[in-house]
Amino acid sequence: AGAQGHAAASFTLGVLLKNVRQDTDGAEAAYRAATAADPGHAKAHTNLGVLLAEHAEKSEESGGDLSDIAALWVQVVEHFTNAVSLGADDRRLDMAKERLARVKKAVADGP
Repeated sequence: AGAQGHAAASFTLGVLLKNVRQDTDGAEAAYRAATAADPGHAKAHTNLGVLLAEHAEKSEESGGDLSDIAALWVQVVEHFTNAVSLGADDRRLDMAKERLARVKKAVADGP
């Protein structure tokens, strides 16, 4: 029960940091702590996936390094896959897989 309590507290902290303080780095760390404490915390996987997807999208929009962006999408797919395996809806996973495939193609095609 201790790990689940830690996961729940970390998840709640992540929500507060992202939504109230707009502290995405702090929220990311909190969601990662929640998934580490309880790998079965579907909402933490989902929220972490959403946060990383937002980061990847912003990086794409600002012309960031495509290899770094692809690495972010890989993490997004991993977290959404975990969430789906725990009962979450798969719409986000499908979108993330499409974005990852597109960025990987851009990396392969080069400048």
